[in-house]
Amino acid sequence: MPFEVYDRVLKLSKASVPVYIVLLRAVVVPSHEQDRTERMIQISCDIGTAQQLLTLASQACPDAVPFITNAIAAAGGKLD
Repeated sequence: MPFEVYDRVLKLSKASVPVYIVLLRAVVVPSHEQDRTERMIQISCDIGTAQQLLTLASQACPDAVPFITNAIAAAGGKLD
């Protein structure tokens, strides 16, 4: 997800300690969009934590929802 979306989710997640810790462990990765390289945030976690993150984002940061749902689907997880 882009930095600005990550920052909003990080600020909102302080109340959910497990999700907040997972977000703090995120890494910066390059993403090649068309003819340019953009830096994105990659969050590594299990499907259960991803679901918690999705719930948090759907309530407070809808911009993050597509990034999280795409990542869950790419990992072979099912959306609740």
